[in-house]
Amino acid sequence: MTAKDPVCGMDVDTENAQLTSDYQGTTYYFCGRGCKLDFDEDPERYLAPDYEPSM
Repeated sequence: MTAKDPVCGMDVDTENAQLTSDYQGTTYYFCGRGCKLDFDEDPERYLAPDYEPSM
């Protein structure tokens, strides 16, 4: 199963993902450390309906 990295939009394999964050009861998966750090700093920015992930 895959999930979209909320920061860059890449598909991440949820079974093998090593970088995750839990926010408001939901687990988010990340392609790399930079995306996880950006998300952890300001999750609302990346979860906003008008946010466009940029790869």
